Amino acid sequence: MPLTGKVYELHTHVVLPQVKVRNTNTKDNTQTNVSGIFTIKAKPGDILILEAFNYKPDTVVVVSARYIEVYLEPQNTTLNQVDIKNTSTKLGTLRDTTMHNQPVVYQKNQYGEVMGGIAIRFGYGKSKKEKRDEQLAYNTTATKQIDQSFSADNVSKYIPLRGDELKQFVALYRPTIKQYKAPTFDLTLYINDCYKKFMALPPDQRKLAPLKGDLPKS
Repeated sequence: MPLTGKVYELHTHVVLPQVKVRNTNTKDNTQTNVSGIFTIKAKPGDILILEAFNYKPDTVVVVSARYIEVYLEPQNTTLNQVDIKNTSTKLGTLRDTTMHNQPVVYQKNQYGEVMGGIAIRFGYGKSKKEKRDEQLAYNTTATKQIDQSFSADNVSKYIPLRGDELKQFVALYRPTIKQYKAPTFDLTLYINDCYKKFMALPPDQRKLAPLKGDLPKS
C-alpha cells in the first residue's frame, strides 16, 4: 500500500528535498522530491528511517498507511536552556479539555512578556512513554481529520481542478497538523488562498511531478 509523506526542517518548517527514506521491513527506499514529498510502499507497523545530509536521522513507526509528516532536526541545533520556575499568570490557568484537561501556559518572549499564544503542555507530570503515547494519539487523530477534509474528493468541491493537477494541489498544499489545529483555521479560505497560489505557478509545476524511484544500494 503506498504511503505519502512530507518532510520538513524542525523549527523553520522548510520542506526538505533529497531526503532518503527507507522501509526497514520491506527494504524499499526512495527520496523526497523538490517539494519534500515522498511515496513508498508501507503498512501500519512498518518502520521508516529518514536520512539527509547535515540532519539527524529519524525513525518513524507507520501508524496510518496514507500520509505522514516528518520533521528533521539539523545536526548542529543547540537549544538554550529554559528554566521554568512559575507557570501561573494573572491571566489564570487554562486546561485543554480535548487533551484530558492538560494544563496550558501562555507563551512568553525572551523578556518574559506574554506573546498572546498558548502552549499545550503534553503529558505534564507523566512519564516519557505516556507523553509519547499522548502526542501520538493527538497526531493520529489530527491526521485522520486532515485525510478526510483535504482529500481529493472533498477539495474538488471547492476548486475546479481534476486529475493530476488536483493530486499535485493536494500534495503541495495539504495543511500541517499545526495549521489545521490553529483556532483561526478556515478550510474554505485556506483552499481558496492555496488555489490562487497554485494557479500562479508555471503550467509545468502544476503537473504531478514523478517521484524518484529506488535509490542505488550503497
